[in-house]
Amino acid sequence: MSKTPGTADPSTATAAYLRAQRPGEDALFWLQRAKRLAPKDPRIDLELAQRELAAGLDGAKRAAARFAEIAAKHDSATAWIGLAIAAQIQGDAAAAARAAEELLARHCLGEDPQLPAFLQHISLNAGYGGFQGMDAQGTRIQHGQPPFLGAPPDEAVLNRIEGVVEAHRGGLRGWAVRPAAPDQKPRLIVTGGNGTRLSLTCGAALPADEATPLLPRYRFSLTARRLAGLTPPYLVSGADGCALLGAPLNPEDFAQRPRPAARRGKAPSRGPRRARLAIIMPVYRGLEETRAALASARRALPPGARLIVVDDATPEPALAALLNRAAKRGQIELLRHEANRGFCDAVNTGLDAAKNHDVILLNSDVLVPKDAFATLREVAYAAPCIGTVTPLSNEATLCSYPNPAGGNAMPDLAGATRLDRLAHKTNGLGWAEIPTGVGFCLYIRHDCLQQTGALRTALFAQGYGEENDFCLRARHLGFASVAALGAYVAHRGGVSFRGATQALMRRNQAVLEQLFPGYRALIEAASAADALAPARAALDAARLQAARAGRRSVLLISHGHGGGVARQIERVCAALRAQGKFPLVLTTKFPTTRKAPRYPWPALLCDGHTQTSPNLTFDLARQFEALLALLRGFRVERVEMHHMLGQHEALRGLAAALGVRQDIVLHDYASFCPRVSLLNRPTREAPLRYCGEPDVKGCETCVKQDRRGVFETLPVQRLLARSRAEFAGAREVRVPSGDMARRLARHFPGLKPRITAWDDDSQPVSLRPPRTGARRIAVLGGIGPTKGYDVLLDCALDAKARALPLEFFIIGSSAEDGALLEAGVKITGGYKPEELDSLIAEIQPDLAFIPSICPETWCFTLTEAWAAGLYALVFDLGAQAERVRATQRGAVLPLGLPAERINNALLGINF
Repeated sequence: MSKTPGTADPSTATAAYLRAQRPGEDALFWLQRAKRLAPKDPRIDLELAQRELAAGLDGAKRAAARFAEIAAKHDSATAWIGLAIAAQIQGDAAAAARAAEELLARHCLGEDPQLPAFLQHISLNAGYGGFQGMDAQGTRIQHGQPPFLGAPPDEAVLNRIEGVVEAHRGGLRGWAVRPAAPDQKPRLIVTGGNGTRLSLTCGAALPADEATPLLPRYRFSLTARRLAGLTPPYLVSGADGCALLGAPLNPEDFAQRPRPAARRGKAPSRGPRRARLAIIMPVYRGLEETRAALASARRALPPGARLIVVDDATPEPALAALLNRAAKRGQIELLRHEANRGFCDAVNTGLDAAKNHDVILLNSDVLVPKDAFATLREVAYAAPCIGTVTPLSNEATLCSYPNPAGGNAMPDLAGATRLDRLAHKTNGLGWAEIPTGVGFCLYIRHDCLQQTGALRTALFAQGYGEENDFCLRARHLGFASVAALGAYVAHRGGVSFRGATQALMRRNQAVLEQLFPGYRALIEAASAADALAPARAALDAARLQAARAGRRSVLLISHGHGGGVARQIERVCAALRAQGKFPLVLTTKFPTTRKAPRYPWPALLCDGHTQTSPNLTFDLARQFEALLALLRGFRVERVEMHHMLGQHEALRGLAAALGVRQDIVLHDYASFCPRVSLLNRPTREAPLRYCGEPDVKGCETCVKQDRRGVFETLPVQRLLARSRAEFAGAREVRVPSGDMARRLARHFPGLKPRITAWDDDSQPVSLRPPRTGARRIAVLGGIGPTKGYDVLLDCALDAKARALPLEFFIIGSSAEDGALLEAGVKITGGYKPEELDSLIAEIQPDLAFIPSICPETWCFTLTEAWAAGLYALVFDLGAQAERVRATQRGAVLPLGLPAERINNALLGINF
């Protein structure tokens, strides 16, 4: 959702959110639209959940799920209270008590006079005699008799101040908030290295930020003049002495002479002797993650290696106990901080204990396959210049796999082990240079460590960016950071730090750029060059082969634009799997570079799920033979050509090059219409209309008069000739409807395609007759010009002008939401397929209107409308009219009716 309070664009999430606040509006609808447009904004979720609470038992169930998710991610007092209310409505006293206990544990009681009575009611229902909490002034609040829910209040947690501090012009600045009492401006204490202290109260609130979307942030700043009585470093903390992220710090430490990030020192000419290995694992939070990480690390330890765990004053007693037991059994060497000092200091404590060792810095949220450490060690000594080594991982910035952008699902240990073994089998001890290593699992060779020095806590405080700083300093000394292409370690990410973490990350990224100008550019250049691409592609191919498990393959050629084609491709893939075949899909991958992409686009080979092998992309102008060589290893027995939009022309000869037969499955009219959809404009400014399918001369005139929307560069005669040749060479040609078969026969006499309906219209459905009087009309899917956008807009404007009792809903999205919204159309926004039934149930439309002005070849939205119990109105062309007439599940309107008559039909028709 936009950070600004309002916007003139009615199609934005902010506009939908503000519309939900207006009296008389359907608040739930507009909040749900805002949610779909801004799915990651918890402010929308919070208000949506609060509105759902008023919708009875079903609403309470939906609200409970939302409140639980918000509370888990953002620890919002409002969410805990809402979750308790939702549990009460559902009659779950235990769940209500759990939510109330979470509230009391981390949030001060506010000034709401009804809250104490509500908490007392929950307490009594759950078998307690009352509850205990604390208000923002630190006074303990108690109602009822023991035993108390929430007793005793944890004052350290309730008084905790969260925030971040940075150096600024010789002074300090930052922000802070007290999560337990967010409306109270925090009081901070600045302590100098000489013990001198000064206090300050934070000032005005900063604008909302993604790092703390449900908490205000109160700014503070201290000039160098005001700090004159204190000696650095400066510790900025709450009253409990707990430092803000980024502290302690000395502004003078940040005034170093910058060194260009790309600078490279002279590399060592000879490699060092092999040193003993020590794994250093800092631990702070996450009992189960740490337990699993330690167990996997112990199994992966090479002979003679040490496992050093640094307990950075964990606040979790169970985690401390786990470490104590492991140390007592001799499974780990345990070092412990008396107070939390952050990741950098914890690593440095481990480094002090591992002098003259190679080290692996290992996060406590990883899963290490048995042979991964050994592979990293071999790569570390593969060349004299190598200073650090990072394995592949699901979440490892430049070393992420399979998607190099990250966001990959974390596998379990068995899955990580399979990937590690396959990576080693595929890429061996290969390596590729990267600008910096990644700290989740970072092998540092002892000679590099000795020359570079420890992590710089004074600059990077609790962490984030410290390993990048180390690697850049090592680079300047001549050491390279590399990725081990044959090793894989799973990484969860985001376990240890919460709250102001993102702000600290941003701060430290700015510090890196300040110290090493060109750092961002160096990373961007490395990302663009993508030295790991061949290794990731080889691993993708190996994973596909492993998944094939010896089965024969069927190759489907299609595009990456979704819609009905993608839906049918999914069905075909499922059917092939059921037949014991392995589906391969060659789709298009739209480039994500800033430059305008060249057409045709790269081709992406996958098993039907593009996320499984995102690196198998081919520029077919240069890499057709490489693709061909890869496919030959997959025992392709047949090619199905579904769509060539965006694909290179070389794919038209792929089946012949593989020596197999080809089926052609037609989804539209690209075989004879350069515009694909049989639509044109009589004049340049006129709306699209059905062309009537003229002769070749008429088609050529259509193309010449307006090149917009023309997808085919071949002249019409040559297009027809190419299609005739392809049809003649195909094993079979398939189409989804009789209407499409008849149209093809007019352009290709003698062609007899096999008609294979995408859905079975003979299956019974239960349809609801529309109500009399006011009616709600549902338009399903993505509505663009070919799908009747202009028709729908005209109908909405006519209904508005005549004050007709018609409401139009797009269950989906449109080419331009703004104009439709202003005309009175309600638009849900894009949705997941599994959400359609609930959306229709919430809107309760009377009829489905399919305003498509092109002859559909099948029309999946008809199937969806009927499955939802809706009669459908369509225009008299294409498969949509054919199917409605055959099933009698709707009505057919003449194409070209004015909006007034369409609306009259929508209001007057009955079944």
